[in-house]
Amino acid sequence: MEKLREHLGTDGQPAKASIKRLATDTALTTAELRDFVRNLKGRSPQEVMGIVSSSALAQAVIGSTIGSVALIGVLTIGPYLLFGPPKAKAAKPVAAVAEADPAKTSAAKSAASSDTPSEEDVKKASKAMGLDETKTADPKKNPLDKLDNLLDKLE
Repeated sequence: MEKLREHLGTDGQPAKASIKRLATDTALTTAELRDFVRNLKGRSPQEVMGIVSSSALAQAVIGSTIGSVALIGVLTIGPYLLFGPPKAKAAKPVAAVAEADPAKTSAAKSAASSDTPSEEDVKKASKAMGLDETKTADPKKNPLDKLDNLLDKLE
């Protein structure tokens, strides 16, 4: 209560000023609403809807949509026309690979000559990944049991 009295002061002048400002602002808002309603009297509902919808909102949405599409088009097509289509990166020269390891020279030459890997490379890769192995599963063991145990541990 003390803080309220300090805020209002001894004679309550700030509160009176706020109330006076609120009264004038309310009167202005009321006058605007009365003027708007006076403009609507004697008109059909279609005319009223036309008055209310004559705001610039629809025009602004359409204009911003057209502007966004144009901006995206300019920022996409413009650089393509200026710089052309994207270019592929240059591969490392075979000589640099040969200097590093002479054993890999033949593999580097074959890789540089075509985009597809050699049959030997494919076999090495499948062996490294274990794709050529066949594993048999125990028919009595449910592989989802491990998942259930894992979920129980999370709780």
